Amino acid sequence: MTWQPFVGTPADWDNLVIRLGARTPFQLSAWARFRETFGWHTRRLASDDGLGAVQFLTRSVGPLGVAWAAGGPVGTSSADSLRELPTAVEHAVGRRMLYTRIADHHPFSNTRDEVLRQAGWSRPHRDIVTNRTLVRQLVLTGSSLSGDYSSNWSRNLRRGQQRNISADVWASPDLDTVARLHRDVENSKKSFNADWRAQTEALCNVVSCFGDKLLLVRACNPAGEVMAIRAAIIVGAHAFDFLAATSAEGRRCYASNVAMHALLVAVSHRGATSYDFGGVDPRTNKGVFDFKHGAGGLEHRYVGEFEITSPRAIRPVLSKLMALRLSA
Repeated sequence: MTWQPFVGTPADWDNLVIRLGARTPFQLSAWARFRETFGWHTRRLASDDGLGAVQFLTRSVGPLGVAWAAGGPVGTSSADSLRELPTAVEHAVGRRMLYTRIADHHPFSNTRDEVLRQAGWSRPHRDIVTNRTLVRQLVLTGSSLSGDYSSNWSRNLRRGQQRNISADVWASPDLDTVARLHRDVENSKKSFNADWRAQTEALCNVVSCFGDKLLLVRACNPAGEVMAIRAAIIVGAHAFDFLAATSAEGRRCYASNVAMHALLVAVSHRGATSYDFGGVDPRTNKGVFDFKHGAGGLEHRYVGEFEITSPRAIRPVLSKLMALRLSA
């Protein structure tokens, strides 16, 4: 069989997936540790040739096993290896009735799409996460970073700075405040679901799991009140947008622009050469798309989500059900 259970430490795993090209946090061991606090279990597989790897989060739903790999597989995988992957997951999970889903973060190509289909994978009835994002390249100086901002975005950044909004890396964040800001956004935007981001305990867990891979920036008014926060996860030489929340007052004084600029500078100083804005939907969330695009993001498309079931006959029902129950 192409795939074998990974044998090694979490640090070994992280080194492997970063070497194989992981650019998002969801294949890192820290993400798995965090999701385990919600009842998931971790299964890791590596190809015999060392050129492919995938981390699944698994759980049982009655007689059914569920395996979900956001951001995987990473590295190189042929049609044959992708065809063998569900059987390897079945062995790892120990369930003959199994629903397996991946969110492939390779750049979209018709070739990759066709390889997955030839291997027996199908597009799901409904996606869990968008396969569209914005990515920008980074350099080491703040002035050069600003050169990629749109004129309107730059103007709003100046407006925030003129209102004496300042931003810095929040080394010891007050996570009650971070949770409250997310709840405020959820209450003001019907399309936004804060999920675990609005829970202080969950935020404590995520900060603990990611450690110094997580950079969190706060933007404050002259009175020291937190108007906005923004956080990214460092994945090798790349940064991935991870948390974002702005109060109603913060939106009026452009605190989100000040926080975003400070975060881009901070991740650049940490050696990141690119920034993934963490997904966009220009149709249903145009305001967020415009903000990220204005900050220098260029449109990028992932391969996206594919699923497979054993037995295959249960796929139509499970595809609809799992889209409602799974999250990244």
